[in-house]
Amino acid sequence: MSDNKVSILSEKFENEKTGEQVEGVTIMIDGKLKDMLDIIIEKEGGYNSYAELTKDLLFAGITQFVEKHKK
Repeated sequence: MSDNKVSILSEKFENEKTGEQVEGVTIMIDGKLKDMLDIIIEKEGGYNSYAELTKDLLFAGITQFVEKHKK
């Protein structure tokens, strides 16, 4: 389904203090993803931006993934 696509951009940056190359990721909040995040923000409350919510969802997903693969 084309409505379920997510656009993610990736760029390389240099950490000015360490010189290490780090990857920056941009997620386009639009379409069905925006609709779902709007529902979560409305029902959950306490979020002032898509960035805040996306961060929490990312960490929740990583935690769930790690727990699943500990077995």
